[in-house]
Amino acid sequence: MTSGDNRPPPLDSTLFTALYAGRLVPEKDLGLLLKIVERLDTEGRARLLFNPEKPRGVRGHMNLKRLTTRRSCLRALAYGWGGATLAFVARRLGAAGLPPDSRLNWDTPIARDSSNQRRYRADAQVLLLGLPLLRRTGVGGGSALWRESPAPEGGLLRFLEFTGFSLPERAAGLSRMGFIRELSRFDGKADKGVAESIYFGLMTSSPEESAEEARRALVSHTSEVAYSAIEGRIAADAMETAGAHFMAPARWSVDNRGELVDRARNALAASAKAATETGGHGIGSQPFLQSLAEVMREPRLEETRYTYNSRIYHMWVGRAADPKAAAYFRSHGLLGESRDVIRVTGKIRRETGGKDTNFRLWFEPGTEMPLPLRIEYQPKSYLRLVFEAEG
Repeated sequence: MTSGDNRPPPLDSTLFTALYAGRLVPEKDLGLLLKIVERLDTEGRARLLFNPEKPRGVRGHMNLKRLTTRRSCLRALAYGWGGATLAFVARRLGAAGLPPDSRLNWDTPIARDSSNQRRYRADAQVLLLGLPLLRRTGVGGGSALWRESPAPEGGLLRFLEFTGFSLPERAAGLSRMGFIRELSRFDGKADKGVAESIYFGLMTSSPEESAEEARRALVSHTSEVAYSAIEGRIAADAMETAGAHFMAPARWSVDNRGELVDRARNALAASAKAATETGGHGIGSQPFLQSLAEVMREPRLEETRYTYNSRIYHMWVGRAADPKAAAYFRSHGLLGESRDVIRVTGKIRRETGGKDTNFRLWFEPGTEMPLPLRIEYQPKSYLRLVFEAEG
């Protein structure tokens, strides 16, 4: 480099070593990976990523002089995509005059080093005047995921997701599916409060409000069904929400999740952003799953609130030890011999008023990333669903 060249100096071997010490890039991170490489290449700065010499500690031989195109950079980066690497790349983007987007987005990388996940069996209870009339096990399933990693710019990132679905062959032919995912950023540790969150979800539209309407839905032979999609952002400066509806083949199931997400994204792209009911800011607000995570992590918490679909909700909870449930989960290999189970009884109400929604969940206290062992709630007046952990 000449003395008159004002470009940032090339990276040392640390980045290359980190890249090839990691694992293949997760599919969800490909967008951000390509974005970084494109931005570097567009500015003619892809060469800043590497020194033209073999770094110490890397086995084998690589012709680093060839790693100057978007394709070759993408291939190289893919082999070491991880939280530490992304932080390093983010710093280099800043040094090159290309600061990354400061707002959370779904391309924000989440390392897989610290995570917890659980699978569920869904059981259904048909109610009459609030009393169980019919019970059926295994009408569907679900999963929950909790993942954390350091944020590239510092602090903590937390990804939460819950998915639920029916099995038509066990649910009288009824096909229903939905999921919600959230990504939150904490400026410091998780107990310091959420600085920013984004969420995205979709679900089969279920307009049935009575058992009779549900019965008619069972004999429907439509070729397409309606879905609802939602996305939002919650931060100190603003809250944004967008909702949309779209159609998809009735035969699609949770196995077509990728196609459903694509259709949801297309529908949301054409929808307008909605303001919150209070017209206020996002200070002190958080999304739904993060509120439940807070309930399980904070044993003294009795009340919290969350934002969903531009509406503010309040949540009140009570806790009690449940030795009977603990014995059940121990017998199924889901709980250690010396561990306890806490039962949470909760109530949710919209801030502007409306009907209460009640729920219960059971979890193991004292874990770093607690996921429920059982979830019970009533989505319709005639239906109660129970998600029972299986692994």
